[in-house]
Parts: sequence; structure tokens; C-alpha cells
Amino acid sequence: MNLLATDIVDSSSYHPGGPVADSMHFVFNWVLIASLILGIFTSVMLVYSMFRFRRKSDEDEPSQFHGNTRLEIFWTMVPLGVFLSLFGLTVSQMGFINDAPASTASQPVMNVTVIGQQFSWTFDYAGQHNKKGNDVQSVTTLYVPADTPVNLQIVSTDVPCVTRPNAVGPVNAEQGARISQLNNKLSSGASLADAISDQGCGVIHSFFVPTLAGQMNAMPGQTNHLWLQARPGHYYGQCTELCGNGHASMLLEVVSLSQADFNQWLQKQVSK
Repeated sequence: MNLLATDIVDSSSYHPGGPVADSMHFVFNWVLIASLILGIFTSVMLVYSMFRFRRKSDEDEPSQFHGNTRLEIFWTMVPLGVFLSLFGLTVSQMGFINDAPASTASQPVMNVTVIGQQFSWTFDYAGQHNKKGNDVQSVTTLYVPADTPVNLQIVSTDVPCVTRPNAVGPVNAEQGARISQLNNKLSSGASLADAISDQGCGVIHSFFVPTLAGQMNAMPGQTNHLWLQARPGHYYGQCTELCGNGHASMLLEVVSLSQADFNQWLQKQVSK
């Protein structure tokens, strides 16, 4: 009863809030329909065969037959046709889902860096600075103008694990400390796996707003890309990679505002 009386946030991919999610929903629906048709057909034929060709007495010998070219061609070509159709349908949508459109004068693309860290999300708005000269940022909530493509660069500020005792290449002070820690652990007789796990680093987060786009990992030392476009409204998501004790609280919200309201919000941040 308490659950029924609680306001439940709608974050289902069944209710897409933008063209990327629309495209994903379109593919999913066709795969679901094909799966249901094939599943029901197979189940019906299985039950029919069980009763139609069952042994009727202990003395009856079931009729035997070997080979049926037409039937074999049928049950080979039909699944192949379904597979190729769904494959073609998926491929036709993947380019749109994966690749952000190019920015044009009539349809500019907004760039935002999504920063995952234990245990929150920070959104950095490229090219926007406040009076102190710092980048305009928001925590937990991503503000976007409605019906505008938004290109997301997804990163993690959690320091990557050092996996070799003689790591080479540029390292910062924290990574240098991890190298020393790794060497000390190995010198004391610890296995490499135990020495790495003791560092408590290299946490992967995952950015996912089901009603707007797909899922993308935020990985230490790597930049991943995702794009979305939202109709006006509020959309909810969360980190979907178990990343520590605070994982459950690593929620996020995307607020899609009219262009005028977004400009007003951005101006307020710039003037701080």
C-alpha cells in the first residue's frame, strides 16, 4: 500500500522523450513483435505435435519418416529471413542512434562534458564561464534547451588503477603514490590481483537516462560519447554500474527547457 501511495518517477524506455529514444523504441518494438510471433508459433506447434503424434498404446509403433526437403528448407529460410530483417532494421537505425548530428547555423549542437565520480554527476557546459573564469557547471541536474541536439562527452575523474609495478608514461602525484603502494604490496608478498584491488580505484560509472538515449560508461582515463535530444520536460536516470557504497544515491535528472528559459538559466549561472 505504501508503494501504491508513493509518487513513482517514470523512467521507462517505453515512454521516449526524444528522437534518439524514439528510434531505439522503434527497433525494440519490432524485435519484440517478431519474438512473440515466433515464440507463440513454436509453442503451439510443440503442443500440437505432443498430442497429434503421441503413442496411443504400449503396442503402437509411431510412424517413422526420414527427411523432408521442403520442410527443412522452410525451417531454415524462415528464421534466416527473420534474422536478416531484424538485422537490417537495427543497422538502419544505429547510425542515427550513435552519431550526433553536425552543428549547423539552423540547428546548433550543444556540447556538455558529463563527469562521473563517487558518488555524483557533474555537468560542465563547454565554452560557458562565470565571472570568476570558471566553467559553468551543475551537479546532479543537466539543463538542456528543448529539441536541441546535445553531444555528451562522458568521463570519470576516479583515478585509474595502476596495474603494473613499473608503469610508464606521464603520471600525476596520486598515480605516483599508487605505483609506490603497488610496489610495496608486491614486495610484501601480496599477489598482483590483491595489490590492485587494495588500491580502491578505477571505478566505472554508467550514465543512463532510459527515456532519452542509451547507456554509456564513464571510465577512468577514457572519454566516451553519447548524444540526446529532449522534448520539454523532466527526465530521470542513474548510474547503472555498481560503483561503491553510495551507488544507490548516484541519481541524475535532465531538465529540458524552452530556449528562452534555458538562456535565462544560463545567464544566471554566467553572472555568478
